[in-house]
Amino acid sequence: MAGAVVAIAVLVVAVLASAASAAPKRTPLFVTVLTPPAPVLGSDGREHLAYELTLENNAGARAEVDSVAVRARGAGVLLRIAGTQLPAVMQNFGFEQTSALAASEGGRMWLDVTLPRGRRLPRALVHRLSVRAVAPTGESQTYTFDAAPTPVSRRRAVELSPPLRGGLYMNFNGCCLLSPHRSALTALNGTPYLSERFALDFIQINAQGAGGAGDLTRNESFFTFGEPVLAVADARVVSTLNSVPENVPLSEPPASSFSERAILGNHVILNLGGGRFAAYGHLQTGSVRVRVGQRVRRGQVLARVGNTGPSGGPHLHFQVSDGPQPLASDGLPFVFRQFSLAGEVSNIGQFLTGAANADIRRVQRPARRRDELPLHASVVRFAP
Repeated sequence: MAGAVVAIAVLVVAVLASAASAAPKRTPLFVTVLTPPAPVLGSDGREHLAYELTLENNAGARAEVDSVAVRARGAGVLLRIAGTQLPAVMQNFGFEQTSALAASEGGRMWLDVTLPRGRRLPRALVHRLSVRAVAPTGESQTYTFDAAPTPVSRRRAVELSPPLRGGLYMNFNGCCLLSPHRSALTALNGTPYLSERFALDFIQINAQGAGGAGDLTRNESFFTFGEPVLAVADARVVSTLNSVPENVPLSEPPASSFSERAILGNHVILNLGGGRFAAYGHLQTGSVRVRVGQRVRRGQVLARVGNTGPSGGPHLHFQVSDGPQPLASDGLPFVFRQFSLAGEVSNIGQFLTGAANADIRRVQRPARRRDELPLHASVVRFAP
């Protein structure tokens, strides 16, 4: 085993060294990887490497990104984004979609490299960028260069039991597209954290795609409100909050009105072991039934679903990260042992504004899934 580890380490170093073997040349951008990508098998049957590039314009010229290609040694180009595709995955530091950065401006690119199930994971990745620097005089020069070599984590996603029973549940804010979760990068003590990289938001819907019935200005009208929230593994409780008041549905308070401790509303955070922590957010006021230091068993009821913190309606927020702080930690991938995939929703924006029921594009035959992460817009059912 030790020999294999050494061999892998040597291979990764060789890949990274080969990317830097060419003579260095000036480039208009600093390009860095926020966190080395870690693989997770999604409910689309593909392995996902979801990670971010930070771009900083180091020139006195406007930097227009023409393309970015993600490559792996011996595997060619795994992902290429160019032209009009770029603004969908690139933002400046003002969270505006763009493919260009003004002089001294910075931004980020949110990447999702996908591979067919069973395909061998690359040991390392490197990014080839084509960038046109446009001077104030109008003169321009195009730079094509390799940047941001990064190893790919060999640590597999942690396997968990579902945090809810039954369903249907729609994941309306999940991996791996650019979304409020994936863009929730926060600076704490000067360090960037992205605890919600793989987070999901579950809301219960019925067969017609409705999230509730009756007066939707009442939390009790939503099917998810009050549903039991379950321990996803044998674990130890490291943090709870139980006193944040419920919100009025369809009126979401801004995140800036909550402290770092209350950013998930009422919550429970579990230490899963191995440097992994599971966080449950937006729990019902007064429903938390566990205490800090308590050991819990897989499937044990921890609390009930509520509508607290920065939340516009009853739903469960769930994430796994590498620390016990809801914000000051980095998001880690996870999979559920088993669930049934019922379909995918095509109109989440309309659903969230109350303009329409969820339009569920059902699979021909509900498919039982094992050790996968439900992706954004997926509709799933858990064991009762």
